Amino acid sequence: MSIRTGSWFGYALLLAITAAAAGEESTTIAFGSCADDDKPDHPIWDAIYDVKPEIFLMLGDNVYADTSEFIRTRDPELIKAEYEKLARSSKFKRLRQYSSVFATWDDHDYGLNDAGGEFAQKRASEQIFLDFFDVPTDAPERLRPGIYSVKYVEKYGKRIQIILLDTRYFRSALLQGQGSCKYAENISQSATILGNDQWEWLEQELQQPADFRILASSLQFLNDEHCWERWGAFPNERKRLLAVLRNNAVKNIVVVSGDRHLGEISRYASAAEEEGNFPFYEVTSSPLSARSGFGEGDPNRFRIGRDNVRVANFGLIKVDWRINTVDLSLVGSDGTVLETTSFYLQ
Repeated sequence: MSIRTGSWFGYALLLAITAAAAGEESTTIAFGSCADDDKPDHPIWDAIYDVKPEIFLMLGDNVYADTSEFIRTRDPELIKAEYEKLARSSKFKRLRQYSSVFATWDDHDYGLNDAGGEFAQKRASEQIFLDFFDVPTDAPERLRPGIYSVKYVEKYGKRIQIILLDTRYFRSALLQGQGSCKYAENISQSATILGNDQWEWLEQELQQPADFRILASSLQFLNDEHCWERWGAFPNERKRLLAVLRNNAVKNIVVVSGDRHLGEISRYASAAEEEGNFPFYEVTSSPLSARSGFGEGDPNRFRIGRDNVRVANFGLIKVDWRINTVDLSLVGSDGTVLETTSFYLQ
């Protein structure tokens, strides 16, 4: 199997990674978010390693850099120090040696809780992120603002596209809500999550050939019924992404997200399902090792299960190319499958 990192029509770097077990024609990708770097030996890292994923996607809050000392001093070296804690974890190091690790960020590794484009230290934080994840010096992420990127996994004559969005660097200001609702909807036509350049890039990438696609967003996309950070806090941006998927007839796509300190699998279906490019699934996986237990009673009309998952978990995608199926799961720190569903590739 090979991985191309960078644009399909531009920059490409070929990496060799470990082949799957003999006789199998499958691809295994794990993912998760919200890793407490003060818990480097959490059993979740063993559980992820045990499934032997070829790829591990880190969906943000990969470290918690917005410490009280950083908030007081705004010294970027303090962000770097939190990444160094993660780097010293023997369990994370073992996973990184086996799997190709790709990442995006969320607010706590970006540097400030719930921050967006206004964050003054974002350029320094960006360089620390790129250095930690060994992004080549000539990669597109090094040559433009923002850490959004695309990877192509090629195996058995099939191509998986992995798009990692940056939901922080360009994001407009959040609107304060009232009462128990922390953030209200920002309905301004100029309000954005991705920014113009990233939107243009995303539409170009979705037009590239792929047999299966993963769209990684640190923020939850489908569920717009809670009042925390979400795509629904910018309803025009949420509608735009749905329109982009529909207008480009995007098939065989799964959205993966984190942030919520809970896990759930959601399914989107509409009249467009009859057109062949819907439904699609979103798997929200959080936390890896940070605090859990949140979200009891949270509504989500898109959730396929009766309840959400409120323990440490990671997400798992397994594509079986022999029978063209995709298995989506949430897995606990002891290896127990907590939620699962499957669908056929079209």
